[in-house]
Amino acid sequence: MEIRKIAVVGSGSMGSAIAEIFAFNGFEVILKDRNIDLVNAGMGKIKKILQGQLLFQEGRSSKEISRIESLGVMLSEEQKEAIRKKLKPELTEKKVDEILGRIKPVVDYSEFKNVDYVVEAVFENMDVKKAVMKDISEHCRENAIISTNTSSLSITKISSFLRNPERSIVTHFFNPPYTLPLVEIVPGIRTSDSTVKEMMEFYSRLKNHRGLMRPIRVKEVPGFLVNRILVPVLNEAAIMLDEGVADARDIDTAMKLGAGFPMGPLELADMVGIDVTFDVIRILYEEYADQKYRPSLLLKRMVDSNKLGIKNGEGFYTH
Repeated sequence: MEIRKIAVVGSGSMGSAIAEIFAFNGFEVILKDRNIDLVNAGMGKIKKILQGQLLFQEGRSSKEISRIESLGVMLSEEQKEAIRKKLKPELTEKKVDEILGRIKPVVDYSEFKNVDYVVEAVFENMDVKKAVMKDISEHCRENAIISTNTSSLSITKISSFLRNPERSIVTHFFNPPYTLPLVEIVPGIRTSDSTVKEMMEFYSRLKNHRGLMRPIRVKEVPGFLVNRILVPVLNEAAIMLDEGVADARDIDTAMKLGAGFPMGPLELADMVGIDVTFDVIRILYEEYADQKYRPSLLLKRMVDSNKLGIKNGEGFYTH
């Protein structure tokens, strides 16, 4: 099936960013949430992503010229112009408007009957996702593919209430998806081989603002691949902070300078969301029954006190 029209359900940080990627690639996109205020907020997030990328691209050539000249190399005007030409922004104000124009905000499922592919990107909770996926299934045509952007939940469980679980799958994006290209493609027990193939081929053709997207097929296990490795690192960093081994800044600095991390584990937990980090490590602990996945009590206290990271301005750091 050729995918032409796409819907994204959930207009939060991930849902809006996923919708932006599809529109950036030229697709007509429906963005749905429970009410118009949430959808409008999602559209605002998308505009902010695009404006940020526009500013970044516009500044690349001047930064590169400054970098070269800081090494003691004096560039001629011709050389500078060659750099400007090579690093000419792909985005323009006109293209930003075109991308935004491809996204239609909605609050109901009335237009889903004509959609080829739906991405569910709501709150990371099994009961919430089951209910939303069931609603999507009832309003879409039978051969539409429905994927869930979950970081750890079972698609086999989520899809058990769908009309056609053979057309359901996990597409796990990483935050922020407009710069991080990885997508974990995770089939459930009843997901058909053709659905897996379509998703792998579809995402292999997409690009974000840094280059081509990179889908990988992963077996359905708790935490999938990346989070099974990564989230215990974030959890252990929180445990060490709670034990007073070092302060937050030094823990992050140590992992960046000593282990080559581009971002410290506590900085990353703030970006991912303290609540999301805690939920994933809790699920790993429950599913594997292994002490190495024991959730940090500090993470739990932070969630209980609503210190969730960048999303609400306070986590391990103040944002």
